[in-house]
Amino acid sequence: MDAQNPPHEPGHLRFDGCVATNLDEAYRRLEQVYERLIAPIGLSVLEWYALRALYTDNGATASHLAQAVCRHPSSMTALLDRMEEKGLVSRAVDAHDRRSVRVYLTDTGQQMQRRVETAADYLNALISEHITAEQLDTFLYVLSVLQSFEAPDIE
Repeated sequence: MDAQNPPHEPGHLRFDGCVATNLDEAYRRLEQVYERLIAPIGLSVLEWYALRALYTDNGATASHLAQAVCRHPSSMTALLDRMEEKGLVSRAVDAHDRRSVRVYLTDTGQQMQRRVETAADYLNALISEHITAEQLDTFLYVLSVLQSFEAPDIE
């Protein structure tokens, strides 16, 4: 280990800079920060993601919501059950496609929007304290490339 760049300090990358490993570590670190920021709201990180998605697309199908929060559709039932128990969302069968379920914010879920967005804004402000706007723009561009990245077929 490099004494000048200990783990969790800027400039330290694991496994000779392996992109996937270091993105995973960065995600986990940010998720820990999210958890601390949203703990007073009483939400899990995944519930926070789902609410943020519903604030822009209230009434989304459960499968679309799963895609929005980067989860497999089969994992959404338990999440939506918890969110319904908290009174944040309600579900209804899609009137046009009875195989689909639509997810709607309840009054309680809608009333949390300001607190949810405040936590997101605060996180963005914390990030901005450590990297410049230009660096963030470059990073977001790289993320968009990686999100559409596909491995070639190997024969």
